[in-house]
Amino acid sequence: MSNTTTKKAIKKALIGATVLASAPAFAKTGGGSTEGKSQLGVNHLSLDLTPGRGVTACASDAQVATKTGSNLTPNDLILAVDPFASTYIEVGFHVRDIIASKDDHVLLLVYSPTTSPSPQIPTPKSENKLQLDVSALEILAIYNLPKQAMLSQPSTRLGAANPAPHSEVSFSVNLDTSTLPVFMQDNEKAHLQAALLTKSAFEAGQYDRMILSELDTIAFVKMTCPTANPDTNEPTEYAEVAVDDAGTMTVSDKKGNVTKTTMTGSMSMGATVITK
Repeated sequence: MSNTTTKKAIKKALIGATVLASAPAFAKTGGGSTEGKSQLGVNHLSLDLTPGRGVTACASDAQVATKTGSNLTPNDLILAVDPFASTYIEVGFHVRDIIASKDDHVLLLVYSPTTSPSPQIPTPKSENKLQLDVSALEILAIYNLPKQAMLSQPSTRLGAANPAPHSEVSFSVNLDTSTLPVFMQDNEKAHLQAALLTKSAFEAGQYDRMILSELDTIAFVKMTCPTANPDTNEPTEYAEVAVDDAGTMTVSDKKGNVTKTTMTGSMSMGATVITK
């Protein structure tokens, strides 16, 4: 089955799950609630975005304030790109924590141009709820995460390690330069969430068993960070992290002063400096 066919099948199943969620048996839960303490990787995920080649990430003070406890970068960012000059525009995504498990899992990154005022699929295992409009949802990425054997850990005078290591899954997305101008012209945003569920639940279409990340939102502007908020037109200063086509990362503060220049990988977490 091709990747496109797989994504279409997933979307069909998600829409089917939305219909089921409106049934009385599901409606009683109202999307469910997660009891117990907040545990990253157990009942929620963390999603971070970093600029890759040909992208400048822009963040105002208000956007920096959207960063939640487990995140390294803001949940609301503006990406400055030039789709007419660059043929390869890349964004990096980082999902944490993936905890070692005896079960195979599937990781999804989904996005929608619109959000929903209430969860369209109940996810009682997840602290974060689905905030996307499923009718407009697209699957941006899907990965198989194989089970991982856990080894017993030695006991030492200093202590003993947890047998289940935590990891981060990082990947890049090559943005479509033919559609980015439409996003800019219409001031259209992309709302994203990461989702994790066991492979058996995924194959059975049991999407109510997902755990989810927080909602992240990205908007697009042409070439450089704006001098005004695109939504309100109020004058706004933006700190920025830019990665050029050669892989050089330049970090500037809100006044435009360059604070760091370095060669970097296309998905460098050095972009987290915009959160300061």
